Amino acid sequence: MIDEQRIPIGEDVRPDDAGRHFAVLYQVGKQVLSAGSLEELNELALTLVFDAINAERGVLLLRDDQLGEFVPSARRSRDAASQNSEEIRVSQGIIDAVLAGPVGILTTDALHDPRFQARESVRMTHVRSALCAPLCIDDEVLGLIYLDSRIDTYAFTRNDLGLLNAIANMIAIRFHQEALRSALTEERIVRSNLERYHSADVVDAILESRHLPQIGLEDREVTVMFTDLAGFTTMAELATPQKVAELLNEYYAVATRAIFAHGGTVNEYLGDGVLAVFGAPIPHAEHANNAVAASIALLHGVMESPSIGERALDLHVRIGINSGRVVAGSVGPSQQLKYAVIGDPVNVAARLERIGELDTITIGEDTFALLTDARQCEDLGVQQLRGRKHPVRAYCIRP
Repeated sequence: MIDEQRIPIGEDVRPDDAGRHFAVLYQVGKQVLSAGSLEELNELALTLVFDAINAERGVLLLRDDQLGEFVPSARRSRDAASQNSEEIRVSQGIIDAVLAGPVGILTTDALHDPRFQARESVRMTHVRSALCAPLCIDDEVLGLIYLDSRIDTYAFTRNDLGLLNAIANMIAIRFHQEALRSALTEERIVRSNLERYHSADVVDAILESRHLPQIGLEDREVTVMFTDLAGFTTMAELATPQKVAELLNEYYAVATRAIFAHGGTVNEYLGDGVLAVFGAPIPHAEHANNAVAASIALLHGVMESPSIGERALDLHVRIGINSGRVVAGSVGPSQQLKYAVIGDPVNVAARLERIGELDTITIGEDTFALLTDARQCEDLGVQQLRGRKHPVRAYCIRP
């Protein structure tokens, strides 16, 4: 009456059934592979099963990771009116028995099956005979195919269970392939978005740790860098829009290469400036040294650029750097979340950039204290920055 073994196709199958099973599986394989979408595959799965096995009703259940349970994804009934008028309930007792293996389950008389006599769900569904097979990949259950009959006992056979297991395995493989394809597509999209603002090694670290910068707010020790292209506003008044756009693109490219080369993150492009962060979203002990090295590389890159470096344009760069503890993470409306760093070190870095000389780097005392080699720093003394009560000691680096 009861069989809880996963039966391979061909075992205990009569010779006249073996040929039919082979033909069924051949057609199942072709159609499962050709299904265009997961939605189409959901409906196709039950159609294929109903064509192969004489069941009264069927349900495809798929795992919902958020709910932590298996939920109906498609339903099918021989009686079209019944299919549209009632929900097909699946006994949780039968589902639990399948998941315990995981193995395919055949019960020829569920109401008198000793495994299910204590399960209210079996009595409530009025099931007489039932088949249920897991969609498994390496013992990971992706879903289940459930078939039943409320009319007949002994409606299904061991051959039916073997065939259902074989069909379920084929469908599981396709679902697994679709999950892998979806994950790869999602990673490509995430990587593409991250690469706009992060260097390749930072992107790899983010994806490896799954520490996506869209998630959460956290306290971080970072170094912030502000750059400004001095003289740009005057030049923009005289140049053509095409020339202005080309120059900005070249400037952004030079700045981004320098920042990425030293493990920094481009937090924002600010008109003719750039806001960069070192030490977030991936922590780095050398964030201050890296910020200074990136700034020096940026100034050299601008000077060597064929378009920006034209002295006739009278364009120069000022850079301000400061270190300290900030809050880093997502801010803004849910549909327009933006990764940001918030805190006094950010404001100080912006003010230091504004007081700096052209083509130099102005750093705050907290950055100065973190540098491995500070011999290149010229003490500018205590500076009263706009909008701050307390003065800050500043230093100048002339590449």
